[in-house]
Amino acid sequence: MTTEQEKPEKYERRQGPDLLCRAFSWLAILGWVLFIAGMVLAHYARPELDTGLVRYWGIEIRSDWHPKLTVYLQYLLWAVALVSALSLSLNRLRLRRRGDHLHVNIVMLLLSSIGLLLYLYRQV
Repeated sequence: MTTEQEKPEKYERRQGPDLLCRAFSWLAILGWVLFIAGMVLAHYARPELDTGLVRYWGIEIRSDWHPKLTVYLQYLLWAVALVSALSLSLNRLRLRRRGDHLHVNIVMLLLSSIGLLLYLYRQV
């Protein structure tokens, strides 16, 4: 039998990643997949490039953001911001031990989605 004197000073009761730790990983993956899908959507929604060749041939180009795709892009970016904010709040509840850490990629994801949303609201 072990006595109190023989136990290590800090006894870790976790046996491995629990459901909440796995949720951080899955929320991060979901957020980044949604963000990448948003970047693909932003490629098709943005104004077309006005190059010299386009002007020479007189090709008509779209100089504004595509209205329908921009709305979808905004919804997608709001979903990314909500997923990353949920992940950050769950992570904040979990930061109790020295081995726990803040997931920097979720912070970058939140800042990127909010930055792009602000850019879109300013442009459109």
